[in-house]
Amino acid sequence: MVHAHDHASALPVPDDAVAALGTRVHLLGAGVERVVEVIARRRGMRATEVHALVVIAAAEPGGVPATPGDLAQTLRLTTGAITGIVDRLVGSGHVRRDPDRADRRRIRLGCREAGRTVAAELLSTLGDRASGVVGALTPAELAVVDRVLGELATALTAYLLSPEARADRS
Repeated sequence: MVHAHDHASALPVPDDAVAALGTRVHLLGAGVERVVEVIARRRGMRATEVHALVVIAAAEPGGVPATPGDLAQTLRLTTGAITGIVDRLVGSGHVRRDPDRADRRRIRLGCREAGRTVAAELLSTLGDRASGVVGALTPAELAVVDRVLGELATALTAYLLSPEARADRS
């Protein structure tokens, strides 16, 4: 049996339910990746470039634009690979490099309108597919789904930042 750790009222979850959930999460991730590939192909881009645009666009509203290092960490790519991605995105007019206001040696990345358009296309494509599913949920069910997805994203990020996952990074 696997036990939930964060919720005092949570009941033990049978191992087969955990395995089934793992399968669904895998299929969801694979499906999202295929949608990214479709958008990238439609735009004459690489999937990693579309992923980078989503990360860059998501950082902007928070007021702390992404750095190349942020992209490397989030996308789990080497700094050399990120340099190539950023160079292509700057060259294609999707992204701009700006000096950091606090540390002019550091570069911040911002989306140009073309970059925001690609990121929005991906997110709206995913959102359109999700709306039919979540539209049938009650507000309470939707709150649970939102909580589960948020906590799962946090758990996956924590794993990716763990020494175990970092040791396997190529």
